[in-house]
Amino acid sequence: MRIIFFVVYLLSSFGLFAQPVLSVPFKWSNSVLNDVQFEKTSMHIPIRLENDSLTYYFQFDTGANKSFLYTKGNSNTSLINRCIKGDSIASNIGPLYLKPISSNSVYIKDGKTYIGTIGADVFKNKTIEIDFPNQTIQVLNSYNPSDYELMYCKGDKGRPTISLTIENKQYEFLYDTGSSLFDLCTTKTLWKKWKNPNSPIHEFPISSWGKIYSAYRTTLKNPLSINEKTTTQIFEVWYNSNKKFKQLFKKANVYGIVGNKPFLNDVILIDITNQKIGIRKRD
Repeated sequence: MRIIFFVVYLLSSFGLFAQPVLSVPFKWSNSVLNDVQFEKTSMHIPIRLENDSLTYYFQFDTGANKSFLYTKGNSNTSLINRCIKGDSIASNIGPLYLKPISSNSVYIKDGKTYIGTIGADVFKNKTIEIDFPNQTIQVLNSYNPSDYELMYCKGDKGRPTISLTIENKQYEFLYDTGSSLFDLCTTKTLWKKWKNPNSPIHEFPISSWGKIYSAYRTTLKNPLSINEKTTTQIFEVWYNSNKKFKQLFKKANVYGIVGNKPFLNDVILIDITNQKIGIRKRD
């Protein structure tokens, strides 16, 4: 098993596979909040670990600069100890460095075991393509820039960013695949400034790293275009009462996050190395 993982990783590192180097399916989870059904609220990828016959599921979260192993309620002490020591763990997507986190529990749903989060560190030196309609994440060894509407991507610790023009001013936002529920999430101050004053406000309990906080959703004064060349738009704006969100924004030098919701019909390219993010052009 170790040899197979090593050969796959070595070949992909030297670009000896045709594009794509790696293709991983992902599955959606749904949520019910205040009796409202929300679909596609989190995306998870199947992970096979070295010397382990089981398949585990990890949330795919580009908003996290590290990858995590949930330890609350976890009896896999051997795996936890390896993570604590900082050992690399071979997997079907390459070597993983998982940080133990006790705020989240391992859980089983529909016969699948969910044990952690794959963050931006795993793909930060790679070009990836997220194909939402076909539910795949691909690592590319090359791509044709003319196939995409490309935008500048500042990047922060491997985390992608998106620039949006709002009321004639440009703002940077983290593109956070771990926030599939949101169109746009920002600070309370900017939420008040950008929201439509005549639209109703909806409050929902949102789980964030093991704790529940209130989040508030309403519509924007005017829909936002991702850029002038695409039809992809953002219609709603949120803010979260969790003060850590504001701290995160400040630390990353952004004004909030853009989640998956605007892109569910799109294919997204993320090329942190060349500071590019884009949407594949449609035929």
